[in-house]
Amino acid sequence: MGIVNTKILSEDVFLTRVSAELKRAERYRIFVSLIVLDVGAVRNISADENFSLINDVVGYVQRYVRVIDDISLLGPYKVGMLFPETTRQGAEIASKRISELIKQQLSELNGSPFDQVIPLEMASYPDAAGARSIADFLMEYSKQNLN
Repeated sequence: MGIVNTKILSEDVFLTRVSAELKRAERYRIFVSLIVLDVGAVRNISADENFSLINDVVGYVQRYVRVIDDISLLGPYKVGMLFPETTRQGAEIASKRISELIKQQLSELNGSPFDQVIPLEMASYPDAAGARSIADFLMEYSKQNLN
């Protein structure tokens, strides 16, 4: 597996990194992808342990991303992952793998199969593929936080 990233970024630092990576990608014409997973389904497992359970999930996912990737909690039930130099296709593969890892961990923690869909949003540069762009995501997210 090699060297793994050991830090989970604060929301502010993560959003700053997303912005910086987008600028770098635009300047050098390289790929960058952003995935936001909605892990709100953990509310169905244990109401008492929601936030500790989410922190466990984020820590678990953190072990499986590259050292150049960044991860952060965005609000109470969303996990943001930034994949520099990663195409949309690569991010789709990573999101499927990470979703399966989360389901596996939640199944183990719950003691029964966790078969719920983990919703996600994905944006890539330069290929938006009909979805919103990373810049749109940042603008929308900033507006949500102001309200």
